[in-house]
Amino acid sequence: MKKIVLAIIVLMLVPTAFVGVVLMLPWDPIALPKCPSPAGVPAFRRFDDVPPELVRALTQRVGEIAPVGAWFDATDVVLTGKFRRLIFIWRRSNRWVVATEHGGFVYNNPIFAFQIEGDGREAVFVREEIAEPRSICSAASSLLDFVGQPGT
Repeated sequence: MKKIVLAIIVLMLVPTAFVGVVLMLPWDPIALPKCPSPAGVPAFRRFDDVPPELVRALTQRVGEIAPVGAWFDATDVVLTGKFRRLIFIWRRSNRWVVATEHGGFVYNNPIFAFQIEGDGREAVFVREEIAEPRSICSAASSLLDFVGQPGT
């Protein structure tokens, strides 16, 4: 009888321990492509390195965004409460393109274009493209060159 009870306890603890270890490991279920920035276009991987107006406009638009490589909720399982994560930021002249990951029920990659004009006190939303992992690079490149009215 003791052996049966011990076997049941072991069978109950092993899956629990496995789940605990898996949740502690840095695991990223989505393999993103490496996007080299176009010629003459600087790339940024931290919000501290870009104008605060851009960060403020993006945060007002979509909420808090986890830094590159940080934990976020890539699926609909809520562990961190953050469903967005930065991939990269590109700049050409006064155009800023921000590529992100958006977790939840349907994972996707929203990419945002903003224009910082004049005195640099305001970042104006220009356009958003929804990409999937394999089209992030091309979607971001197209937003660098997009010509149109803000918010279209």
